[in-house]
Amino acid sequence: MVNSPIAPDDLVRRVSQAHALLLELLNRLDDRQKDAASALPGWSRGHVLKHLADNARAFERQARGALRGEAIDMYDGGQDGRDQSIDRGAARPLAQLREELKAAQDALEDAWSGLTAADWGRAVRFRRATVLDTALARWREAEIHAVDLAVGYRPGDWSLDFALHALEFLSDRAPAGTRLLLRATDHEFTRTLGTGTAVEVSGAVRDLAAWMAGRGVDGQLSTTGRHLPELGPWPPDPAD
Repeated sequence: MVNSPIAPDDLVRRVSQAHALLLELLNRLDDRQKDAASALPGWSRGHVLKHLADNARAFERQARGALRGEAIDMYDGGQDGRDQSIDRGAARPLAQLREELKAAQDALEDAWSGLTAADWGRAVRFRRATVLDTALARWREAEIHAVDLAVGYRPGDWSLDFALHALEFLSDRAPAGTRLLLRATDHEFTRTLGTGTAVEVSGAVRDLAAWMAGRGVDGQLSTTGRHLPELGPWPPDPAD
């Protein structure tokens, strides 16, 4: 769970902007390009789009379950159900995937629209956290997978607030046995993660966030080690 410095209304606005961005990026594609490789190994752009739609529905499911006082799974069928849905849906025509994504995003925003301050703090099964944490997670999904679509949106286009949030969320990826010092060269940001052998990695804050997210950087990162440290796994989440 991540403590959010962003008020729920402001966070919803940012997610809504990211949702609109995804739909705008789809206007740059045709069906042939939809079936081409994304920036995620093994996934086409169609896989990314289907995942984004399924993920929006999953977070709507978490919110509506929380309002009923129920902690429910993210996806029907768990991880296997999630993966099968993505594999089956990735080949659908771009127009259908776009329509599905828009409907799922609209439904998620609608589910959030009536939440009270207390509702945002309701428990969900996702990360054993709260509804507010699912909104932060959707922000990450939308912004990072927008980069994965590989249609011109880059980590350098992320807002500073998003880059800083991503760095906070991904801090657990610091390698075991390493005292990792992250130092931004374009913003007043330093963070020390983990314990052990000291290694510094420096660069633009958005590039640091991209590297911690396992994505390519727009500029260059420098390190005091022989090479950039190998990061640990993404923070675990059942059937993410």
